[in-house]
Amino acid sequence: MAWLVVLGVIALPVIEFALFVQSSQMIGLVPTVALALAAGIAGLALLRRQGLAILFQARAQLARGRMPVEAGFDALCLAVAGVLLVLPGFLTDALALLLLLPPVRQVLRLWLAHRVHGTAEAGPRPRDAGRPGCWEARGSASRRPSVQAS
Repeated sequence: MAWLVVLGVIALPVIEFALFVQSSQMIGLVPTVALALAAGIAGLALLRRQGLAILFQARAQLARGRMPVEAGFDALCLAVAGVLLVLPGFLTDALALLLLLPPVRQVLRLWLAHRVHGTAEAGPRPRDAGRPGCWEARGSASRRPSVQAS
């Protein structure tokens, strides 16, 4: 898994540079730079607007006595989008703009919830069986820690 992160860190600048060169060949250097700056400025304005909306949504949920889990996830997505907007390039701007769209965040939230929920129900992986603090298998009560009532 770590090698994927290293590969991504190496590949991202190469892809961004290739996109910048290709764009400057198609429309010229000055329009390409102007487009990159305009995308960043527009994205930051949208980020500000979306961030305020999420803040009000979280406050409303807290006032109703509910945990603002969706608003927290949306805030995390907006923070990632903000970082991506600061990085120069068209690919990072496109990814950031996708994260700024509420329907995209909703799909991402549902996908992630499904992944986490599915992993939690599956129990420990077989390689973890027998390690201290891990349960042997799903439904096995022999290794589960006992809870004593006080």
